Amino acid sequence: MMIHTVKAADLLKEAGVNMQVTHVIQTHNEHVPGLPKPEVKMEKVLFAVDELSGLLGAIALMYPSHSAQDLNLKSVKKKFKDKHFAAGCDRDNITRGAEMNGLSLDDLFNSMIEAYKATND
Repeated sequence: MMIHTVKAADLLKEAGVNMQVTHVIQTHNEHVPGLPKPEVKMEKVLFAVDELSGLLGAIALMYPSHSAQDLNLKSVKKKFKDKHFAAGCDRDNITRGAEMNGLSLDDLFNSMIEAYKATND
């Protein structure tokens, strides 16, 4: 759903959430014309990790354990290169997100693997 960031921002605004939060949410969707582009660190980080979190989740489900604890850099790099695996994950956005944050893909992957392991079974 391409307008999910617009709808989410509207719902959060109605709920009284800080406008800065709704702005950040809108910046990670470049498919809707007129939405703001990522400029500050929080926006750039969200842009970088949005698609990557989906890819990591799909990879974790491939393991017999279905656990994020089994994620590793080698498997993430391999699946990232396979355009047919988790085809809905926009690899260009992941690459641009790493660049926006001054990170190599390996550094972004490693950082997200650690975060994913810390917050998922």
